[in-house]
Amino acid sequence: MKRKGFTLVELLMVVIIIGILVTLAVPNYYRSIERTKAGKAKAAMDAIRKAQLQYRAFNDEYTVALADLEAYDLPLDLYDDGTDGDWNYSITDNTASTLEVTAARDGGPNDGETLLMDHDGLITNSLPVPEWGA
Repeated sequence: MKRKGFTLVELLMVVIIIGILVTLAVPNYYRSIERTKAGKAKAAMDAIRKAQLQYRAFNDEYTVALADLEAYDLPLDLYDDGTDGDWNYSITDNTASTLEVTAARDGGPNDGETLLMDHDGLITNSLPVPEWGA
C-alpha cells in the first residue's frame, strides 16, 4: 500500500525556506517604501523651490510663507498646510539671495529626519535610507 502526502520533515523544510525568504524580503520592501517617500519629498521640495524662484522674479525676494506660493502652481496640500501626509515642508532660511526648503519626515521609521534643499536644488540628506544601488 502506497501512502500519498508529505512527511513532517518535508513540511518543516518548506516552512524554513519560506521563513528565510520572508526574512530577506520584508526589510527590502520597507527600504524601498522609504526611498519612494524620500523621492516624493525631493519632488515636492523642487516644486517649492521653483515656485519660490517664480515668486522672487516678481517680488525681488523669497517668501517665508508657503501660502504665498498658491499662484505659482504649487500643489494644494503643500501651500495649504505644508504637509503631504509623510513629510512636513517649510522654508527655513531665506534672504534676498538664498533659500532653504526643509522636509521633515512625519512618522515611520525615519520620523524626524530631514531633507534640506538650497536655492540651487542641491539636497542635504540626513536620512539613513541608502540610495538606489547602494
